[in-house]
Amino acid sequence: MSRESLELRKSRPHRFDPTLQGHKLTLAYRGTEFSGWQRQSEKRTVQECLEKALEKLWGEKISLQGSGRTDTGVHAMGQVASFNARRLHNATVLQRALNANLPRDVRVVRARLLSPGFHARFQTTGKTYRYLAWNHLVQDPFTWDTHWHLPRPLDLAAMRRAARALVGEHDFASFTSNPGYERESTVRVMRRVSIARERAVVSFHFTADGFLFRMVRNLVGALVKVGHGKISVEDFTAILRACSRSHAPATAPACGLYLMQVTYPPAPR
Repeated sequence: MSRESLELRKSRPHRFDPTLQGHKLTLAYRGTEFSGWQRQSEKRTVQECLEKALEKLWGEKISLQGSGRTDTGVHAMGQVASFNARRLHNATVLQRALNANLPRDVRVVRARLLSPGFHARFQTTGKTYRYLAWNHLVQDPFTWDTHWHLPRPLDLAAMRRAARALVGEHDFASFTSNPGYERESTVRVMRRVSIARERAVVSFHFTADGFLFRMVRNLVGALVKVGHGKISVEDFTAILRACSRSHAPATAPACGLYLMQVTYPPAPR
């Protein structure tokens, strides 16, 4: 869905049945053994596992809406999902009951009962992603599916200078892959970018009003090229301005990406 279409959907009143209870779930999952978030035929997905748990509790099929899709191998610490259903439990009991019926690589970290008008996808105001890299000659074997292994040294100062060009409103066409559908706009507002190092771990954080398909992984792939001296800070800025994916370096692997937080307008008092 294009950004304009999404904004239009956000501006319209959400149709809902006032006799039902709105439910908001905040989720964490290890994406290694999932084929992404979205339900797919004959593939294990996060949405499918959650909907099976909901059906077991309610005794009927319930459609779950996520704040957005995560790809195969991508993790989450703060994915948000919503659904409407008759009230069955309070939030604490619901969280415990769902976790008792979910596989160990996905957990409900918080449950809330809200208005049935709440929609996890159409009411988002921003998201934060984190990307983790293991920057050492030898990779810790416990991080093979959670960090991108980068054995060569990185110039973090150059990477940070390049990253500053991303803050603000930009056309990020150079840093998005083809999602398989037409988009009316590739403009997004990047609110914050940071790159930090703690021993062998290099972490990238991105906060924006929205993200394009594989945008974070493409940004990280290009920033790492800056860190390796393969492209300059000026080259990186030129790639951003080119608005063409063909000008940008390869995509970083999925294993290091985490959806950390999804934000929404303040709840009415």
